[in-house]
Amino acid sequence: MLCVTVVLLLRIRRLRAEKERAVVQAHEEFARDVHDLVGHWLWLASIKSELAYRRAAGDARLRGDLGEALQAVRHAAHAVRNVSTIHRQVSLQGESTRAQTLLAGLGADCSVRVDATGLPREVSATLGAVVREGVTNMMRHSTVRTCVIELDARGGPLRLTVTNDGAPGRNPRPASGDGLGNLRDRVARVGGTVRVITGEDGWFTLIAEVPQKFSE
Repeated sequence: MLCVTVVLLLRIRRLRAEKERAVVQAHEEFARDVHDLVGHWLWLASIKSELAYRRAAGDARLRGDLGEALQAVRHAAHAVRNVSTIHRQVSLQGESTRAQTLLAGLGADCSVRVDATGLPREVSATLGAVVREGVTNMMRHSTVRTCVIELDARGGPLRLTVTNDGAPGRNPRPASGDGLGNLRDRVARVGGTVRVITGEDGWFTLIAEVPQKFSE
């Protein structure tokens, strides 16, 4: 009986090691694909933006806008070159802090109530992606002045909410699309769910729930 148990444990460890190698390989292949697909277009956008920036020398406001666009393209190009490293570094705490800093720079108040201590790495990265998607959406579709990012771990599943004002009340931003669909798929991989709540008062809430216990 003891021998059987030992054999099973060794087999489980081998399967876990194979799974980890497969995940690493998938990440590396993903990074190469992103670089090949997006890198060329970002390079072209950078060249075009640089030319437009130089030609706008007589228009200070336009030159400022183009300068910001050029900087954004450069940051995006840098992110593509380091996409595999960036993927590993995404975390709930890090994304919440970045969201707070970004929104403050736009004149919005962002309250962060998050304690990510002890979260499994994959769960933290997944919830960090939820925060990133939520902030991206509110910047695209809302005139945000107030945002609250909160993690509730008091019994039951972990519940992350990203809430903001300034969303169109009568025609709220869509509760579907590639971004949200991809997010749902990612959260589902850690056993969780994603949903949204839109209000007539202009408040929009993105909610992700994942199990308290998750084994990587």
